[in-house]
Amino acid sequence: MKALVTGCAGFIGSTLTERLLEDGFDVIGIDSFTDYYSRAYKESNLECSLGNKRFTLIERDILSIETFPDVDYVFHQAAQAGVRKSWGRDFEIYTRDNILATQWLLEYYKDKQINKFVYASSSSVYGDVEPVCRRF
Repeated sequence: MKALVTGCAGFIGSTLTERLLEDGFDVIGIDSFTDYYSRAYKESNLECSLGNKRFTLIERDILSIETFPDVDYVFHQAAQAGVRKSWGRDFEIYTRDNILATQWLLEYYKDKQINKFVYASSSSVYGDVEPVCRRF
């Protein structure tokens, strides 16, 4: 089985990539290494996967890719993180990276024979929550 993981250098994307590789998948990861988090941090997230022969990294912006790989599964994790900077002068960045990139992927894969397209948002969408204290 083959999987595409966008945002593969992020925390969630890199963890998912490692799990898919452990489960025997061939994984193609896409990440543009935007500077919201340091490049060194993102590279450290990929450290284990880069040593796996079943992992291929594509360092590109999703919107600059015309033809995506043939895969069985798409896990779309790529996004511009952080809610606080999503308004004002940075709104265009969020629109481009979070909405247009998602639409571009959906349009590309809508007529392809894939098993699943999974889109997962970041933890930033949950907002303020009351702490949960579990007592055992």
